[in-house]
Amino acid sequence: MLEYRKASHDVCASDLCQKAAEALFASMNIKPTDINAVIFVTQTPDYRMPSTACILQSKLGCERSTVAFDINLGCSGFIYGLYTASSFIAGGGLTNVLLLCGDTQSKLSYEKDKNVCFIMGDAGTATLISRDNNASPINMVLMTDGSRYDKLIVPAGGFRSPSTDETREIKIQSDGGCRSKEHVYMEGMDIFNFSSIDVVNTIKHFLEEHQINIENVDYLVLHQANKFMTDKIARKLTFPTEKVLYSLETFGNTSCASIPLTIVHHFSKQEMVKKRCIISGFGVGLSWGVADVVLDRICCPSIAEV
Repeated sequence: MLEYRKASHDVCASDLCQKAAEALFASMNIKPTDINAVIFVTQTPDYRMPSTACILQSKLGCERSTVAFDINLGCSGFIYGLYTASSFIAGGGLTNVLLLCGDTQSKLSYEKDKNVCFIMGDAGTATLISRDNNASPINMVLMTDGSRYDKLIVPAGGFRSPSTDETREIKIQSDGGCRSKEHVYMEGMDIFNFSSIDVVNTIKHFLEEHQINIENVDYLVLHQANKFMTDKIARKLTFPTEKVLYSLETFGNTSCASIPLTIVHHFSKQEMVKKRCIISGFGVGLSWGVADVVLDRICCPSIAEV
């Protein structure tokens, strides 16, 4: 049975990420003043302006010298955020970067739209990336194909197509879904083909380029789009079932939060010692990315329900 979490109307993605960050600080005995940068990945910000990361910098009690900005990405957002945080540390001289990934997608989907309402969950995560001269390197690749931007989109309500009575009208759409033009639309078959072809080919090329043998990989952690899609990608990559991590059955599709949420879901109650993971996020944009990371004694606080 598939579960998912839906935030109440007055809870935003930033609230979920704030709780996650506070739990992480407490578990690691980290002070907010130790943080050099706050990166907030979301497609459901508090406001059109200002950047929600600026608000979180204040709410978390970080210094005024803290770098703070948003990244407007969905399901690939954790990989893009990890790349950005790592670049700030490797090339920017920073020590501690707080990567917050969260979305309240339920507010973008109409509850009677059978195409999306049963898979999209709400969640927020906090990941601390810190400088460690003895850490294993992180290899990553990022990809974008904006020619297919309209395959996963909220068509109206922005500045290209402003909100009107017509765009807010809820009705049966051409694909049979019930929603307005200000709710999320997904071309399911195109997204499935993108995931099972483009994403798979990128991961295969990544493994070949970096001479990574699947036998030497402990886990494959994919964005939790849906189980059929995850199973398909894993099979095409010939990853054994026992190496593929899932959290979809408990939390649904949680957008940019799904990869870190999946990791915590599996390892909050056990120590992870030098586990090599291939992680991949993919979706809206269209954008996708792959990373090769070694997780060693990471801190995974228990998942909190807000």
